[in-house]
Amino acid sequence: MRRSLGQSEILEIVRRIGAPPTVPYHEHGVLDAIRGELEGAGIATTTDAFGQLHAHLARGTAKRALVFAAHSDHPGFEVIDASGRDGRVRVLGGFRQRVFPSNVPVLVYGDDGRGPVRAALNEPETDVDVMHNSTVVCRIRADDAIRQGEFAVLDMPGVELAGDELRMRAADDLAGCALIVCALLALRDDERPHDVHALFTRAEETGLYGARLAAEDALIPRDAFVISVEASRALPDAEPGKGIVIRAGDLHNTFSNEAESYLRVARERLADAGVSTQRALLHGGTCEASAFVRLGWTASGIALPNVNYHNAAAGGGFAPEIVRLADIASGVALAVEASVAAAEDAPESWWPDVRFVPRPVRDLLSRPRAARR
Repeated sequence: MRRSLGQSEILEIVRRIGAPPTVPYHEHGVLDAIRGELEGAGIATTTDAFGQLHAHLARGTAKRALVFAAHSDHPGFEVIDASGRDGRVRVLGGFRQRVFPSNVPVLVYGDDGRGPVRAALNEPETDVDVMHNSTVVCRIRADDAIRQGEFAVLDMPGVELAGDELRMRAADDLAGCALIVCALLALRDDERPHDVHALFTRAEETGLYGARLAAEDALIPRDAFVISVEASRALPDAEPGKGIVIRAGDLHNTFSNEAESYLRVARERLADAGVSTQRALLHGGTCEASAFVRLGWTASGIALPNVNYHNAAAGGGFAPEIVRLADIASGVALAVEASVAAAEDAPESWWPDVRFVPRPVRDLLSRPRAARR
């Protein structure tokens, strides 16, 4: 039996996973939401020593396992100094707005569940902290007392639907997390062989730290192929509404052909079913596949085209990130079919025809050159 998730079901999962506030080092609410979705569907989860969430789903005998990885954080702010309702916050992650406006509305939360407290940011100052991918410190003024160590997110809805557009505070990468959850739910009742792991990482935005820990400490099977799932900057060759993008590489690296081959097989199968996908080298940022490739793993990636990447409004300032619901559905379908293709170790349709040079051609090219007259 194969289960197909409709867009309405996908939307509800995105809403629940996209609602909790999250910034690097403060991803607990999102991870709790992901855990609730999976365990509510009967899929067991575990948590590693770094607070990262893992799940595993298998059926039959698979020749190759895949690991789908997505990060549970998004750029935001951490309170580094507080006195009553005033204080200072540091940007955590890659907010690089062309214009940092005055009085940026934010919501302040504590890891203990406290909040939200409404506040505003102003007086941005350049203050580079490479370890936390931070370039700015701001003053914060809140409606109630705030505490050092609490965190703040942009004051905008977690998820809003407008036509096919999902306007999200943190599409990168909560939409990617939701995509993986939906793929696991679809595979749960799929009778075809598959062996799929899911990894929901932390602190990607400050330095790919969660993925690096997973690779350094072998927290996932060493012989599995890793597929990074992102909501990455929309580009002319990776347009919203044209399907999930098979990501051949990012700003710094090209990825593993061996891992991507299963995504391409899945793309062929989906094309026969009328499901749109894309393929591109997305140079708009660096994703977790780079961490895995650089640390010796076989890895590739898929990405949702993301408008207003990292909340950068076209005219400066902050805006919701925008991904398409149809692209998430395309990504779920691609993840499912790639998992099955990996289990089969399926070749691409063109490869058997070119694997060996036909004997007549071999002989033709081996002929000695005719003697000059």
